[in-house]
Amino acid sequence: MEDRILNLLKNELITFIANQKKIFDTVRLVDVSMTTQCLISDDGKIEESPYQCYAVWNKNKRCENCISAKAFALKSKLTKFEFVENEVYFVISVYIEVEGTPYMLELISKLNDETLFGAFGKDKFIQSIENHNKKLYIDALTGAYNRHYYDEQLRTLNRINSVVMIDADNFKHVNDTFGHAIGDFVLKEIVKVIFSYIRTSDAVIRWGGDEFLLVFQGIKRNILAERLEGIRQTVSTIRNGEHYELKVSISMGAVYSSEPTTDLFDFADKALYEAKERKNCIIIKEL
Repeated sequence: MEDRILNLLKNELITFIANQKKIFDTVRLVDVSMTTQCLISDDGKIEESPYQCYAVWNKNKRCENCISAKAFALKSKLTKFEFVENEVYFVISVYIEVEGTPYMLELISKLNDETLFGAFGKDKFIQSIENHNKKLYIDALTGAYNRHYYDEQLRTLNRINSVVMIDADNFKHVNDTFGHAIGDFVLKEIVKVIFSYIRTSDAVIRWGGDEFLLVFQGIKRNILAERLEGIRQTVSTIRNGEHYELKVSISMGAVYSSEPTTDLFDFADKALYEAKERKNCIIIKEL
C-alpha cells in the first residue's frame, strides 16, 4: 500500500510544523535536490538557507545513508538512526508537497533512554548501524560507492554539472595474464588515485567490473580537465613489485555543463565509447 502524499498550503505548513515541534526535538524542511535546509517566514514563504542539510550532523558532505533522498525518489516516508559523536538520533523523513512543490520534512528526536539499547549497548548499536550502512552503499573491494548509492542518493541531485565514466584499459588481459588478485590490486589502486583528486562533495562509484563513475557538483571546466588529466597520468604510474611488466592505463569519457542538469550519464557513456577506441585518453563533451 502506497503512502498517502501530504499536500499542504503554506499557512497549513506553518501550523503543521508547529504541532510537530511539540513532539520532536527538531523539525525542518529540506530541499533534497539542492541539499539545503529551507527557511519558512511567518507568512509561509519558503526560501533556501545558506545551510547545507548535512551540516546538522557535523558533516562536510552529503550523508552516505541519506534517507531523505531515497524517500524523495519514492515519494514516501522512511526512518533511520543518525549519530553525532556519541549521541543517537532517530530521524523520520516524510515526502510532502507544499502547494504542489516537493520537499522533505525531517522529524528528529534525540534518544536518551539507555534502555532503548538494552544489553546490546550504545557503542555496539552505533557500530552495527554504521557497518550496515557501509555494506549497503560501499563497494567492498575498492571502497568506492556502489550503484545502489548512486540510484538512491545521487540521482535526485540538482547540483551535478559533470559526470565522468572511467574504464580500465585492457583489464581482461590483466586478469588473464597476471591473475584476478592483480586485477583486484589494479582496481583498488585506481580508486586510491581518484580519491586523491576529488573533493568531499564529489563521488566515485564502482559502476561494474572495471568501470567507474565520477560525479562532480559545481566544478569549473578547466578544473575538471586538470583533475582528470592528473588522474590519467597518475594511474599510468601504478606499479606492482611482483610484476614489473604490468602497465595500467584508463580511458575517460566526460560530459560538462556550465549549469547543473540531469541525465548526463548517457552523454558520458558515449564519450567513454570514443575514448576506449583510442585508449589512455580523455574525451570531454560540453552541453
